[in-house]
Amino acid sequence: MTDLPHLPGLQSVSRAAGPSRSDRLDRVIRALLSQTPEIEAAAVVSFDGLPMASALPPSMDESRVAAMSAALLSLGERAAQGLGRGELSQVYIEGDTGTVFLLSADDEAVVVAVAAKGAKAGLMLYEVRRAAAAVADILRADDEPVGTVSASVPAEPVTVPVPVPAPLAVVPAAVLAPPSTWS
Repeated sequence: MTDLPHLPGLQSVSRAAGPSRSDRLDRVIRALLSQTPEIEAAAVVSFDGLPMASALPPSMDESRVAAMSAALLSLGERAAQGLGRGELSQVYIEGDTGTVFLLSADDEAVVVAVAAKGAKAGLMLYEVRRAAAAVADILRADDEPVGTVSASVPAEPVTVPVPVPAPLAVVPAAVLAPPSTWS
């Protein structure tokens, strides 16, 4: 079972018989938009710049948004490292008519959110981070072979029998003496 605790309204889903990865990503995007009315558009894109899921208005081309988002995140990561600022946390772009947030979904994908002008940046970042964590959970779960136990699930102790070596035989000193002393 893949558990999606990060966004209310999302249920646990089984990969074996449940919705596809694309459907689960779409649900995260829809939940983000419904819970945060200031967010006007959102998408999940691969680091290669390919769209994975989106809810964009007709005026935004999905492929273009995906390619630009991946390029911006990559450039931001290089800039942060090149300027000695460590690992990139987020990219925040403020324009005349609103804000764009780009967050890495735990090295699995990029979550893009476009917010209206006047939206509270702190609240938007909080909601987009939650969505990014849910996206990362979905993508990581798809990387695990079906039936694997997640690292967050405590494993039962396993007892493995260890063979005990037989006692060594005592060898008389005469046997260990060099051949020149044999008589």
